[in-house]
Amino acid sequence: MKRIAQWMLIAIATACLASPALAGGNANFILGGRGLDKDFWEPVNGQFVIGAQVDFGKKDWPIHLETGIQIGVGAEEDFIGASDVYSSIAELDFGVNKTWELKGPARPFIGGGLAAVGASYTIEAPLGDIDDDDDTGGVYFHGGVFWRLGSRFNIGIDGRVLVGTNVTLFGEDGDADYAQLGMILGWGWPASTP
Repeated sequence: MKRIAQWMLIAIATACLASPALAGGNANFILGGRGLDKDFWEPVNGQFVIGAQVDFGKKDWPIHLETGIQIGVGAEEDFIGASDVYSSIAELDFGVNKTWELKGPARPFIGGGLAAVGASYTIEAPLGDIDDDDDTGGVYFHGGVFWRLGSRFNIGIDGRVLVGTNVTLFGEDGDADYAQLGMILGWGWPASTP
């Protein structure tokens, strides 16, 4: 997973640096929450999420390419009076995106693609920490709407799901699938004209 993460981060950085040279795109940051399978991830099946998604393409392309990173962390302190429990799911993805530029500031969008996912679960107990992690692939889908405020600033909402994952933690088989809702803050190019 570390090697995949390094290459995906290089790809994201390259996309961010190269994408302004293309005709259009958006760089949006996401803050929100996600829910995991309660039976497998309890008591840390709820996670806080921070992410970034960049889409880019030429003006005549019907869809844009997109790449991004999503990191979710769940925490439960003093679980059963003695242990702190943490969950983490990190996702690096690459896919396609369709954003409609309607008259006015609204920009509805949908997207999806492949994801490389790393999942971990940690129990910090008085007698020592116990942790486990696993890597998997998955498929993500997302959609929502953002509004272009001024010439470049984006604000909106993004709903997202990850499916098709398979992880083994502490000898138990489960998944890292989730449903997520977040707020978008970002910017787009080229600048919009009123």
